[in-house]
Amino acid sequence: MATQEKYGQEQGVYGQAPMSHQQPYQPQHQQQHQHQQPYTQPPPMAANHQSHRQLEKEAGEWQTGICSCGPCSSCLLAWCLPCLLLGQTSERMRDPSMQSADNCNSDCLIYTAISCFTGCGWIYAMLKRGEIRERYGIQGSGCNDCCVSYWCPCCALIQQDNEVKIRHEAQPLVQGYQAQPGMHMPQPAPAYQPHQ
Repeated sequence: MATQEKYGQEQGVYGQAPMSHQQPYQPQHQQQHQHQQPYTQPPPMAANHQSHRQLEKEAGEWQTGICSCGPCSSCLLAWCLPCLLLGQTSERMRDPSMQSADNCNSDCLIYTAISCFTGCGWIYAMLKRGEIRERYGIQGSGCNDCCVSYWCPCCALIQQDNEVKIRHEAQPLVQGYQAQPGMHMPQPAPAYQPHQ
């Protein structure tokens, strides 16, 4: 019998490690108290709010003038590749963080196609200008948008890009998951209850 116990201790019994490598046996309730740590709830995930600045002018006005042609990069884009500046502005309206930005997007391609085939790309820029005015509650009219976009297309695109930048800097940028309007969890199906 002693040889069998010794054999069992050296080889391990039923797939267990040999006794020389195991910890001494302790009742299960003592093991639970030794390894149990108090549960602490993790801190709630906070949204990443970036600092924002105040608008310099009234909320219903353009924050920059039509002749404010800075920064230089926007000025060069508006003069040489206005389609890219329009695409960049549209992308910034969709995704203010510009993390997944694609300047050569659908708005850029539509503007390019209209400009190449008809020479009237300013009409699409005018529509985008109206969209910016409506979104931010800027005073103006379609006639005003038409005149600015036709007579000063480069300046209009720069003003639109600057406006979207300023408006998004004036609002806190919340990153992370945001539920879309209309999203909800479906109600669980009622449990089956047999008739008795």
